[in-house]
Amino acid sequence: MSFYKYTTIDTAKIVLENETLRWSSPLLFNDIEECQFTPFTTEQHEMAQRYYYEMLIDCAKGRLIYNYHHFSEITGMLIDTLRLMLNQGSLDSLDYRELLQVTDNPHEGYREYVNKGLVNIFRIICVTTEYNNNLMWAHYGDQHYGCALEFSDVYKDKPRNLEEGFVRYHENLNPRSNPIEMMLFGETKEVRSRMIEDIIFSKRTSWAYEKEYRFMFAESFGQITTTLDFRTNERKMDVSHQTDTKYTDVPFRKESLKSITFGVRATKESIENVVASLSNKNYDVDLFQLKLVNGELLRVRMSPIPA
Repeated sequence: MSFYKYTTIDTAKIVLENETLRWSSPLLFNDIEECQFTPFTTEQHEMAQRYYYEMLIDCAKGRLIYNYHHFSEITGMLIDTLRLMLNQGSLDSLDYRELLQVTDNPHEGYREYVNKGLVNIFRIICVTTEYNNNLMWAHYGDQHYGCALEFSDVYKDKPRNLEEGFVRYHENLNPRSNPIEMMLFGETKEVRSRMIEDIIFSKRTSWAYEKEYRFMFAESFGQITTTLDFRTNERKMDVSHQTDTKYTDVPFRKESLKSITFGVRATKESIENVVASLSNKNYDVDLFQLKLVNGELLRVRMSPIPA
């Protein structure tokens, strides 16, 4: 599969000369709603809480029908608490919602965790699989004064815990993640992967024209802690030891750059500047330019880069 990165001529020259692509935090994106979806509704969360409580009661009564070894630390603590209350005969007076305050509110706690703890360290590069998308040329290709870089790969060394895939466009997310799994097992690798799909690979339908494909990894999480004061029900999240930089320049192999397509309005001078950068760094790529011929947009092959 080929991946196209629409960009300005100046940015293309920086990419070529540095042999890097910039992967950015969603905080720098042009979509103000980036990463603001919650994977499940309040109703789904409340239903999951009731089911979770029933499972906790089963475990506290010794019904060995679940794999205890994979439960989170919080789940184990709640089971111990319920077992103690059962032995003391005080369980009947318990409001399970008070006990489950240690689990996050789906809108406040969940979104705070994403916005305060994760978005800063996410690193994403957004590409598409088409070179002739008119809206992409208008919004990202400098209104056809820029170019589209074609890559077979967008990195030299695969980033750790890389996630990739097409973006899902929707108004009401059909989540892949399940709140009951988060409650029972905590943020396991599998749970985190599905949460990332729901949050990072998800945008409103108004962006569907981009036909976007994303690559994503995370810099160091640092230290993320949440404390709950049971006297006041006040929850507090603290984040420390994270990078202040909101982007990472990731090297790519020169051989992975396959072609450059210049926009209809790209000037001779700007094209020559890009070709000079290609020649100086010994790239071997195909060159094209879009032409408007009788009202039709055509991709025309250009002369090879001079040796």
